[in-house]
Amino acid sequence: MTPRARLSPGGVALMLSLLASTAFAQAVPEIQIAPPEAVETAPVEQPESVPVPIPAQRDATAPLSEAPDRKLLLTLRPPPSLPHSVVMGTSLPEPGVVRLTGETATSEFVLWLPDGVPLPPELVLSVRSSINVLADTAGMQVTINGATPVELPLNKFDGFGTLRVPAPDLVPGPNRIALSLRQPHRIFCGPDASFDVWTEIELTRSGAEYPVDALVPNADLFSLAVGNQISAGRPVNLLADPGIEPAALRGLATALGGAMQGQGQVNIQSFYMPTARNSATVALIPSDRSLVSYRQDANGAPVLQVESANGALPDLGGVLLPDTMPQAAPPPMLTPGQTSSLADLGGTDLIGNTHYYRHDFRFRLPSDWLLLANQKAHLDLQYGFADDLPKGAMLLVKVNDETIRLLPLDRNGGRIVDPLTIPFGARLLNPGQNTLSFEMMVPGDPADAACAPRRTDMLVVTKETTIEVPKSPAMQLSGITSPLSTLTPAGITVDPQAIDAKPLDLFATQLAAGLTPSDQPDDQVSLSLVDIAGLRPSDAGIPTRVLQEALFPVEIAPVAKAAPVPAAPQFRLSEESEPAPDAEPTEAKENAKEPAWSFGGWLSGMRERVRNSAFMTSDQDLGDWLQGRKGDALLMSGHADQPEALRLIVGPDAQANAIGPALNKLRTGSLGEGKAVLLSNDGTYQVWASAQLPRMREPVTPLNLLPVLGNYASWSPFIFTLGLLVLGLISIIPALLIVVLFRKRRLR
Repeated sequence: MTPRARLSPGGVALMLSLLASTAFAQAVPEIQIAPPEAVETAPVEQPESVPVPIPAQRDATAPLSEAPDRKLLLTLRPPPSLPHSVVMGTSLPEPGVVRLTGETATSEFVLWLPDGVPLPPELVLSVRSSINVLADTAGMQVTINGATPVELPLNKFDGFGTLRVPAPDLVPGPNRIALSLRQPHRIFCGPDASFDVWTEIELTRSGAEYPVDALVPNADLFSLAVGNQISAGRPVNLLADPGIEPAALRGLATALGGAMQGQGQVNIQSFYMPTARNSATVALIPSDRSLVSYRQDANGAPVLQVESANGALPDLGGVLLPDTMPQAAPPPMLTPGQTSSLADLGGTDLIGNTHYYRHDFRFRLPSDWLLLANQKAHLDLQYGFADDLPKGAMLLVKVNDETIRLLPLDRNGGRIVDPLTIPFGARLLNPGQNTLSFEMMVPGDPADAACAPRRTDMLVVTKETTIEVPKSPAMQLSGITSPLSTLTPAGITVDPQAIDAKPLDLFATQLAAGLTPSDQPDDQVSLSLVDIAGLRPSDAGIPTRVLQEALFPVEIAPVAKAAPVPAAPQFRLSEESEPAPDAEPTEAKENAKEPAWSFGGWLSGMRERVRNSAFMTSDQDLGDWLQGRKGDALLMSGHADQPEALRLIVGPDAQANAIGPALNKLRTGSLGEGKAVLLSNDGTYQVWASAQLPRMREPVTPLNLLPVLGNYASWSPFIFTLGLLVLGLISIIPALLIVVLFRKRRLR
């Protein structure tokens, strides 16, 4: 018998007791068995879900083709030559935004539309108005090609909002879009309130919409887009890799600038930099062939693609059509010695209906016209004004911002006044561009309430107003204007002494692209660019430290905390005591003592006074003149033996798209009659003049002798008076000889 079979009953009982104790020690789960079709499995805990990456589809064009509502906007063009600062009327305070300021404002835009494409049914305007505009009575009239005007409200105050105008009168080619605004102030009335009411037009979102697929990229479409872009003050982006041939980049930029006729700027940047939407761009790429082609970018904007093989450019003729570029006519030329009316000079009646009104009428004089003495020019003013203008209303007549007459407008109004002759000094006029301004100021009545509606015009200056400027001998002041006006794009180069020539090459390329065409180009005139590091002190004639202080940006140093100074008591506790005066440092008192008089100091001061008053020039030399002034670039004339060799010292913060327009203003305005000009990125400049004789451009004859002598006498009264004294002494010598000889004979 086996051991298992011999197990006694006591052992069986012991085993059962152990099993029972184990069952009580553990919690045995209850198991329910269900039929197979009703089995429910316990939920299994899943790991946290991880997003599954979707592989990117490169060069996928399906989303673009699935968007049938993609539009390309052909934008409005504002009037040419708008001021870049806020003025009464129409201005361009920032690129792509036109502002119309005043209680009433009118402006005319141009909308170019392509041929062979269905015309858009409506005109899109993106506008916003000042919160000061009274929305209940404000409005805007839109007139398309002289058709019936459409009235629109002016109620977009929070930001730019879209207005859609039905446009059944649009035609292919240029369309005239006239805007007439009525925007009274909701609270105040007066000259200050006139500047507080305005409406802005966002040009990049205003115009005519076309389906992208309806426009074929070609020279016509690209030229229209570029013309719209530069009219709005926006540059044309030229995209190029850093390793592109500099000669190819310079040639393409110069060709674009010549086609734009100096009306726009070219901005050179990399392909990887962001560009504005709806902007025409130019792409220069290296290739094994030289070719010009047109395409559209991802937004539908036209792109001119230029392929260059080994630095050689293809034929760029016809890439920009000149007829589609903005045409900025120069100011009319006034003939000296003749009486010319505003109508003869292309002007019309000037009507002012805002409490502050100013109109600048520009005209030109010949470049060799020069009168510095007391000759008189005459303005025969024909004007009229309303009969209900409040007390204090006035009209200022100005020539080149110099007031020549103040006229009251608060009496004897309601009619055209008899012609008023206003003589003024001809020396206020400059060769080149001049400005005749009419500025009206009408106070509010009352000033703290909204202006009452008007039924009559405030002011009118008729087109029969005439101006007469006397003739002058052909003379010119020596300065930068003469060589600068004949500069060509090829004459802009980089000085070999420049330390970092690569950014200067790019700077020179952008300057050449934005240079306005010259009427008399001279290949001998050059403009050399140099940085301060590569400039020798002997070349500029001024210390390097002075140049650095003038052209380098100002570093704002942390303000050191001064030691607290105990305040002097400002109270009185007794009638016998006086309030303590403010304590003054002893050092300040010592410095306040006047220096002792000395004969050497007096003589030095008199010599400085005579030198400053001896010539019509700046009071200081260039180094002293630069101290305390700030700019971004310094334009200097060449040496006396090379006056046509100009030099531009470029500061570290100088921007070509800002310095270029300032140079163009100097070229066309004849305002740089000096030896150096300090230029700033905001478009302003300061001229330093040195003492140099005016130059004759014609022989001296008995007819022009007096004006010539007058110019020289006005240029340097000291030298002219000294010359007269010398001539007087010389004339005495023959008289003395005659007296001595006759006296000897008489004594014999």
